[in-house]
Amino acid sequence: MSESASRGIAGAVDVVVIGAGHSGLAMSYLLGQRSFRHVVLERGEVANSWRTERWDSLHLLTPNWMARLPDYPYQGDDPDGYMSAGQIADFISDYATYTSAPVLTRTAVNRVEQSSHGFRVETQNGGWLCRAVVLATGAFNKPVVPRLAEAIPAAIEQLSAHSYRNPGQLAPGCWWLGRQRQGCNWRRKSSSAAGLSRSRWANTSGCRASIEVAIFNGGCLQPVCLTSASKTQTTPTAPEEYRRRSLSAHQTGPRSTSMSCRGKALKSSDA
Repeated sequence: MSESASRGIAGAVDVVVIGAGHSGLAMSYLLGQRSFRHVVLERGEVANSWRTERWDSLHLLTPNWMARLPDYPYQGDDPDGYMSAGQIADFISDYATYTSAPVLTRTAVNRVEQSSHGFRVETQNGGWLCRAVVLATGAFNKPVVPRLAEAIPAAIEQLSAHSYRNPGQLAPGCWWLGRQRQGCNWRRKSSSAAGLSRSRWANTSGCRASIEVAIFNGGCLQPVCLTSASKTQTTPTAPEEYRRRSLSAHQTGPRSTSMSCRGKALKSSDA
């Protein structure tokens, strides 16, 4: 009896691509251009992480004119704007439609193992046999929580970039740990809400999320404090221009939004 008949094989292709985000769909397009039989397996929906694992006000850090996939440049009417997470998800979904990508949604991959055909990719709907596997699952799907979190009392709620959505989740009194892109983005959003920010300002990403929390509902919600390691351990500063076009002046909300902060910037010794 063949392996396909004996072990519940869903199909056999040249290549299995795992993940239907922008990388997986770009790979699918290129495989199709070379007539490789393939399938794209996705645990959720197309652009799933952008739709379900990003905070509400997230925007790109680079302007829209830089957003492009193979044979599919940005086609909107705001090339110098910055797409929101929802708009990015739509951009990726439109690309899947444009390329007629062979995506199987709601198909989680449980295991990849070698087989007589090359590889067997096991899903809840059966296995796929293939000669090659492409992992296009992204790099930030699981939050890295420092061991310090274990010592924090259970009464204090802890959120990661994976679970944070908006300031409405937060109780008064916030402390942002980390000043890389996610921490800086959140902190800026928390603090501008109250115009009351206590922070150690970081790189050009600009602490956007903590200001969101502080301006929540337009009132003085609470002071927000951001702490980090030394300056040498932060995200490298992004360039201001690329091919003579600006990459800066990013806003997380309407471009007319102005932000003011009262109070002092904390030094590490103050924190």
